[in-house]
Amino acid sequence: MEEREMEPEFVFEVTTIDDRLAPQLSRVLRYCADFSSRQKLPVLWEFTDRLNRIPKADPEILEKRRRREGMWGIVLWGLSLFLMVPSVMDPSELAAPLVLSVLGFFLGCIAMRSRKRKLLGGLNLAMGIFLCLGAFLEYTHLKALLIPGILCLAVALWALAAKQTHRKESAFDRQARELIRQRRTVADMERMRVIFSDEGMVLSDGTETGAQCFVYDEFLFVGETEELLVPVCGQRAVVLQTKDLCSGSLEELRMFLQERVTYKWIQEI
Repeated sequence: MEEREMEPEFVFEVTTIDDRLAPQLSRVLRYCADFSSRQKLPVLWEFTDRLNRIPKADPEILEKRRRREGMWGIVLWGLSLFLMVPSVMDPSELAAPLVLSVLGFFLGCIAMRSRKRKLLGGLNLAMGIFLCLGAFLEYTHLKALLIPGILCLAVALWALAAKQTHRKESAFDRQARELIRQRRTVADMERMRVIFSDEGMVLSDGTETGAQCFVYDEFLFVGETEELLVPVCGQRAVVLQTKDLCSGSLEELRMFLQERVTYKWIQEI
């Protein structure tokens, strides 16, 4: 009598998910949306992929370019103010230099705004105070200096008051946080198991009647991140933590699933 080969079985416990894993889950949800879109609009995505294959500038080269822009911004800012001060004293005779100096001033500020925002604010604040103070001390002769002084103070206020830019929260981030919140409300979680076998994926609540089975043909894909494994079946995503695999090894499970479904490692962008 031939001994029957044992079928592979991989079992996950179901536990609460820490909030710090929300960015990883958000990446999976984003990939899920892209994956579905690719199936519906393959021609559009083929064109998009061609555009993305165009070589991009090296990050080190871009960094050096930004530094040069910042330095040229400082030089242009200084030269423009040097030209603006005498021009506002006699605008009728020096109209052309006045226009050029104002234009150069704003171009210099724009060049400094992204990489040297604090320096931009500090330089304009100091120069604005200096010019306005000089104008008030000799108001009769130097009142025209109030114009560049107020201009510098306005730019300083804008530069120093502007908030640092942060990555805007996306709909995927909010959805990930909501899924994590919903997991905490599940009753009798300690009895639940998720089982992968040759028949498919079984969601078990610990009773014989409450089990749900999804065959692998129903899977859209399985996404893996640093700490999560997320099978997606139609409109349903089952969020598992790799640490909760209590039967079988993760490497064996990867090989098992790769033979049956689309398996994707979703790395941080």
